[in-house]
Amino acid sequence: MAIYTFKLFSAEHIVSIVSVIAFYILFLGYHEKFGIKGGSKIFPVVLSAILVTLDISEDIIRLISGHYSIKKDLPLQLCNIGLYVAVVALLKKNQTAFELIFYWGLVGASQAILTPDGDLFELRIYFIFGQAYHGALILSVLWLMINHNMRMKMKTIIKVVLITNLLVIFISLVNYLLDSNYMFLRVRPNSASPFLMGGWPIYIIMVQVYSVAIVSMFIKLQDTLLKPVRS
Repeated sequence: MAIYTFKLFSAEHIVSIVSVIAFYILFLGYHEKFGIKGGSKIFPVVLSAILVTLDISEDIIRLISGHYSIKKDLPLQLCNIGLYVAVVALLKKNQTAFELIFYWGLVGASQAILTPDGDLFELRIYFIFGQAYHGALILSVLWLMINHNMRMKMKTIIKVVLITNLLVIFISLVNYLLDSNYMFLRVRPNSASPFLMGGWPIYIIMVQVYSVAIVSMFIKLQDTLLKPVRS
């Protein structure tokens, strides 16, 4: 198979971004016309299955094509972990799980869609998978916000940051043992994200600073556009 070269903001990339946004608008605005009620008990199960299937299917294709590596393809990137946390949030309506995917999904997954690391896309299919599962992760957050009245609050930012940094410690140990770069904790990703500043470890600190600022903005937007929920 020919090696795929990803180009940031190429026609293909822009079409994928527009397609994801258009899908959110059409699906979230008109899902009941498609027979999917807001309080559906089946749709969260279906979306959970889609999240897991996307992750496992990419691994299977990587194995078949010879691109699988234990150093980069275990489900230990933040958004891969977020897929499984999203399943807990969708099926159990767990508040902490929701808060984590709000933080990881709206901040991290949106950046992965807008400015992905092209080094991860040896074949075009991996780019498609990346856009799909990051998009599905964000959809999980939006579905829970709009249809199950789940909300992120300013006071819980500290909690999710602490949990994220506990995860950083664990993943750092894995990286040391495997000589890997999960969560990009050892080497900066090949991404044009404006939030990646400086060398190691400055970019890790700056990403978290900007993430807190962005998630605060998303909380303000959430509170403006959606009805408040009583504590």
